Amino acid sequence: MASESFQYRALFEYKRERGDDISLQPGDLLTVPKASLMAVAGPEYQEGDERSPKGWLHGTNERTKEKGDFPGTFVEYVGVVRVGPPAAKSWPRPVPPTPGGPQTAAGPQPTGAAAASEALMGVSVGQELKKMRAGSQESPVRPLTLTPKSDLNPQNVHTLKAKRFNESLQRQK
Repeated sequence: MASESFQYRALFEYKRERGDDISLQPGDLLTVPKASLMAVAGPEYQEGDERSPKGWLHGTNERTKEKGDFPGTFVEYVGVVRVGPPAAKSWPRPVPPTPGGPQTAAGPQPTGAAAASEALMGVSVGQELKKMRAGSQESPVRPLTLTPKSDLNPQNVHTLKAKRFNESLQRQK
């Protein structure tokens, strides 16, 4: 969604007098959103008023990227600019290879074989990958062990956690 703004060029130097002000140098380009100009002028605003601004304007100095107020009598009207959202990249960023496995697309829901194995085995592949990536001291390559749902009774889960903990201690030595 693009919004309309007006661009001005500074004619004179202006030194900041208050905390909300921005300094100007002759030649600086300033962008003022139309909504900001209309808010300052109030109900008296008419089309064309932007060409000879009076009073204070609120905008962005494109040279310094500062936002703030500046006197409208210190600038000249340049024209209308359309400010839109940042353009999307024209090419997709490649996903780096997954440590210890083939390259896969990133996303919240596994598809295909990963989803099928997750449903059969009761283990989230995404959670295992997060654990692998979060392990700062561990090697990024670690075998992924899937446990069938039938083996996940409370006693087996406790044993499995203890086994994994002991394996991680062994790798750290």
